[in-house]
Amino acid sequence: MHRFFAPIALGTVNEESFPIFVKQFREAKIERVMICGIGEIKASDGPLFESPETVAKWIAAFRAEGFEVCAWLNALGHGALLAHAEGADERAGGFRHIVGLDGRHSEQGICPTDPDFRAHYASCLQRVAAMHPQMIMLDDDFRLNVRDGAYDIGCFCENHLHAFYKAVGEEIPKSELRKKLFTGGKNRYRSAWMQVMGDSLLNFAREMRAAVDAVDETVRLSFCACYDTWDMDGTDCIALARAFAGNTKPFLRTIGAPYHDRRVAAAVESTRMQAEWCRDSGIEVFAEGDVYPRPRYNVPAKSLEIFDQALLAAGAVEGDQKYMFDYVRRVDYETGYLARHLKNAPVRDGLDRLFVGKRQVGVRVFEAMHKVEAWELPEMLPGGVAVGRYLHKGFRSRAARFLAELTVPTVYGESDYPVAVFGENARHIPLDTLKNGAVLDATAARLLTQRGVDVGWISSVSQHFTKEYFIKNRDTVMGISAAPLENMTISPHATVLSLLQPGDAPGAYLYENEEGVRFFVLAENSYGRMPEPIREYHNNYYRQQQLAEGIEWVAKKTLPVHCLGNPYLYAITAKGEAGEMAVALFNIFEDEILAPRILLDKPYNGVRFVNCDGHLEGDVLTLSELPPFGTAAFEVF
Repeated sequence: MHRFFAPIALGTVNEESFPIFVKQFREAKIERVMICGIGEIKASDGPLFESPETVAKWIAAFRAEGFEVCAWLNALGHGALLAHAEGADERAGGFRHIVGLDGRHSEQGICPTDPDFRAHYASCLQRVAAMHPQMIMLDDDFRLNVRDGAYDIGCFCENHLHAFYKAVGEEIPKSELRKKLFTGGKNRYRSAWMQVMGDSLLNFAREMRAAVDAVDETVRLSFCACYDTWDMDGTDCIALARAFAGNTKPFLRTIGAPYHDRRVAAAVESTRMQAEWCRDSGIEVFAEGDVYPRPRYNVPAKSLEIFDQALLAAGAVEGDQKYMFDYVRRVDYETGYLARHLKNAPVRDGLDRLFVGKRQVGVRVFEAMHKVEAWELPEMLPGGVAVGRYLHKGFRSRAARFLAELTVPTVYGESDYPVAVFGENARHIPLDTLKNGAVLDATAARLLTQRGVDVGWISSVSQHFTKEYFIKNRDTVMGISAAPLENMTISPHATVLSLLQPGDAPGAYLYENEEGVRFFVLAENSYGRMPEPIREYHNNYYRQQQLAEGIEWVAKKTLPVHCLGNPYLYAITAKGEAGEMAVALFNIFEDEILAPRILLDKPYNGVRFVNCDGHLEGDVLTLSELPPFGTAAFEVF
């Protein structure tokens, strides 16, 4: 069972609300209280500056009640005001701004190379450390990229540019930077730029650690991950967490939350991916169970509960920073998140019993942590998007979401099943990872071919198609024109599964090479679009059947579970040493599933249920009705 941490805003804590918070935390089995709203550091505004005794009082009060306390601070600025922010957040304190490639700057983003800002921030951290919280966490505005659309990618302030020019040994006209840095593949300019960016963040982290150590060496210090800080900022979250930690145990809150998308499987998969990157790193990893901006009129509790339960089944993280308390209203205003957390305690207990000690099974998703330095970028990006936006969205796995939303169980470590590798990830995948076969997009097929792997791909060119004919189903799916597709020339020994029209180009094919390695290949350039699937192309019943059957052909064995024909049904599966299998199903859709029919990987003799009922006949399990956004789980043995 993972642990639960509760974010609350300092402004909601007072003599009246404090005992209510304590009671609610104990009911919810909260172990760590994350106190935010302490102050706007860059503007020297808020309780930390106006009434520091208030901050110290409530840190001490929650500690006295037995809770671990984390002081949660803003960092460089998000670039735009959050929904709960006050007008004072607009003040930047006179510090150096982050400057984009196009020369524009972010009013709400401060550059970490500014020595005045570093000194100011260090002083503020020392104020907080002197109040003796066990932890201090910087928000996910600790990043150099993605701010309010005011600029493209950066930072290109005078300090960063000076360091960059020194690294490359020449001063490059600003008008030439875009082409030198962000067209083509890996080059010395991009490598130097990323090194300079990463060093500025790492140096900031080390300097802040030293400042905290001067007051209290036991205080743990870290930050919240963002898409950018895994690669695009020139370093990664593991290195940053360790730099902030010093001699304390490092920790990291992942990026990917229920509020990002009602189809919350994508956030679960993103969290699992990051947790796998951190495996064996010694870092405490916990999830972003955020329902911003709250209350439930904006984000339903169901999304949060599925996110939490799925991560529990996956065994991915040590804790969930579960946002159940409103930041700006009375403690008794929005109690719906808490009520459902309490209601679902038996479900969590049941999932824990089913999955504890078992090994996750399914198709392996391969995602390289570092891709930006070698990413092959055209002069004109798909859709004409800015390079910063394109690379930022490139963090989000196309393969994981594609599989998860079509009810294919996934894993992120070793697997007996094939590996799914899309886009630039194929440039980095160790080739022995392909030993069980692979699911590829057209870009991955091209890159693997260039690396000497025979995947049945010969050549391809981008082409516009409007529909796809599924040969086995003898039917056509329309409305796929938004999908970035390739007209592929493939081996005559490949088996074509569908045809793109007009022109009858291969839409998907199966292929086995001379080494006996098998491949399922789609004609899509999956990173030629934004991360959200194109429904008619990705999420259709024929595609789901094609994918499941294709994976089984590649794997030379059946998937752990089949449950076709149910939109956005998300499955997590794990096996025990005796061959027993745990399965969790999440119906992330507005329709109920009337009588889920689960085809298992083999006949089983018995079954245990959690939050459902059903009937087992050999390798077929029929469950009771699964409601919209409902959870069902079972173990077969």
